[in-house]
Amino acid sequence: MISVRKIAFLIFIGCAFTGSLIAQVKDSAKVQIEKQLEEALEEQETEEGELAGEQLAQFLEELAANPVNINSASVNDLLQIPGFNLKIARALISYRNENPFVNKGDILKVSGIGRATYTRMRPYITVGGASSRFRDLYTNPNYWLDGNSFEYITRYQQELNDQRGYEIPDSSGGYLGSQGKYYQRFRMSSRHLSINLTQEKDAGETLNGPTAFDYTSGHIALTENGKLKDLVIGDYALNFGQGLVLWTGAAFGKGREVVGTTGKNERGLRAYGSAQETDFFRGVAATYGEKIETTVFYSNRPRTAYVIEGDTTRFPSSSGFHRTLNEKERRNNIDQKTYGGRIRIDTPLGLFGATGYRTEFSSYIDRGNGLSNLYDFEGKENSVFGLDYRGLIGNVLAFVEIAQSRNGGTGGIAGIESPIGFKTDFTMAYRNYERHFQSFMGDGFGESSSDPRNEEGFYIGIRHGLNDKIALSGYVDQYRFDAPRSGIDQSSQGFDVLGLMEVDFNSNLNGYVLIRSETKDDTFSEINDRGVEEEFIGEQRRSSVRTQIEYQLSRSIRLRSRIELVESQGANEDKEYGMLLYQDIRVQASGKLQIDARVTVFDTDSFDSRVFQFENDLLYVLSNTALSGQGQRAYFVLNYEPTDFLEIWFKYSLSVFENVNFISSGLNEIEGNKNSDFGIQARVKF
Repeated sequence: MISVRKIAFLIFIGCAFTGSLIAQVKDSAKVQIEKQLEEALEEQETEEGELAGEQLAQFLEELAANPVNINSASVNDLLQIPGFNLKIARALISYRNENPFVNKGDILKVSGIGRATYTRMRPYITVGGASSRFRDLYTNPNYWLDGNSFEYITRYQQELNDQRGYEIPDSSGGYLGSQGKYYQRFRMSSRHLSINLTQEKDAGETLNGPTAFDYTSGHIALTENGKLKDLVIGDYALNFGQGLVLWTGAAFGKGREVVGTTGKNERGLRAYGSAQETDFFRGVAATYGEKIETTVFYSNRPRTAYVIEGDTTRFPSSSGFHRTLNEKERRNNIDQKTYGGRIRIDTPLGLFGATGYRTEFSSYIDRGNGLSNLYDFEGKENSVFGLDYRGLIGNVLAFVEIAQSRNGGTGGIAGIESPIGFKTDFTMAYRNYERHFQSFMGDGFGESSSDPRNEEGFYIGIRHGLNDKIALSGYVDQYRFDAPRSGIDQSSQGFDVLGLMEVDFNSNLNGYVLIRSETKDDTFSEINDRGVEEEFIGEQRRSSVRTQIEYQLSRSIRLRSRIELVESQGANEDKEYGMLLYQDIRVQASGKLQIDARVTVFDTDSFDSRVFQFENDLLYVLSNTALSGQGQRAYFVLNYEPTDFLEIWFKYSLSVFENVNFISSGLNEIEGNKNSDFGIQARVKF
């Protein structure tokens, strides 16, 4: 097996060898998408958002492949672009009415768009236009094939070390299938039509034929056909308002982008092609209109849930795994029917919207017996209705959404974004999701990564351009949970603060220093004076300092170095420490071959002081890897494009842990101190 030291040596040799190479920088759109995904997901410090983030990755890449024409786009089209808000969209439309854009750089003349904002939105805009020569000729095949492209993606990933689940028999709870994880996607798309088929088999699941994938998703969608904005038959996603009623898939939230993420720009109805197995709808949906835009939808799809007794189950699982006999027996054992709609009106005062739905389960959902389950959904039916607004009040962008679930629970968020002076932007948001607000298809801004409920918080973010080279930004978020939650059996509160200094030394050298600290209530137990164990509330703290330097050594080599220190202290526990140090290199060996490689050293006292790193990976695979203990990790990714229609990725990674005899636990347990995996992917596109 290749050692970490050998990989490090190969990286060094590769750097020395390619130092003399001159190559064009890889597609800037890909670089920008990668950067935005890293900023959106890295600070979440969780691996749960990786699959949901796939939807965000696909959204950004499809937007880059079909950029928005800033000379003709509507307000809604402009709001899809990262970096845009309602204020900038209105200013752009007002400017272009008098001064049509000749090239993309002209957008810098629009009030509110600076160099940093332009860099963020540049891959997604164009001054060209979609051809309209076939408009209204719906019976003409050329209309549906205008701008046509076909894409086929196939991907295989596998852990290379034996895991316990593959060594024990099926009857004892072992995995039924092979260690390989396989994914494939077929997609034909044009300016007005999309046809998609996505299939996946997770590691441990069975695959007995080309039609026997554990997960299959598909759609036929019509887009931008006059007032009929979207019509989807099959699988689709819904993103409306501020996400309190309906929001499927990841969104930009708390993180390094401290301004512009508290208020969401809805993506509306979109055809679905992700491998995330639970966060979508299946049926039919349509959006129609211009100034008054109406969406209606109907969905009926199977779900997987743990059976308690008879037709009573827990709430459907979001894991998507069907690897063991027990998991497979529960596969698709209940149905969920959902129907509803949305109306949005574009007025001079702003965008007004109303969203509602009703959902019905074929089985009775039992909420569970724990204190943290006290206000969870229970029953067979639920409905949620909400009102939202986005508009300009003078120079201030305001947003608000208020929603109520069937049981009377309410949730609300309101905020503003505004410039303060010439180089300072400010945002403020207040959220209050009642403990019995049951909107399990929503995803509102907040501390919790689950649906918006049982949370009240106040967020302030500010970004200031000190000069052309230095930008300072930060946020403060204070929050409380009124009811018990997982791990704590009473009300609790927390405080999260982030500070960031970004420095562009020159066009080839930049870096940042990020400081983050979060304090939240947690429980601990002690023996009291009577000799009885008693539970108390204490503070749990986690703080980190990260420094990163990125250097474009030449046109073909980019170096990135990072060091991060973590301090963690559980309630009534001693402080623990963690450290991560990595050296990263990107080599643009030619216009067709890109190599990414990294060597990481980590040392943490326990899992509580773990460290995270966002990794380069295969297309649509997002890796926010958690590392704990002591050890080293190394990986390399090859991205090779031998022809205009074929692109290939390969990734190999190896982790070595010190002073351990086993890695992981349960069915995923590996004997030894090394863990390695690989993935290979190809995309055919023409």
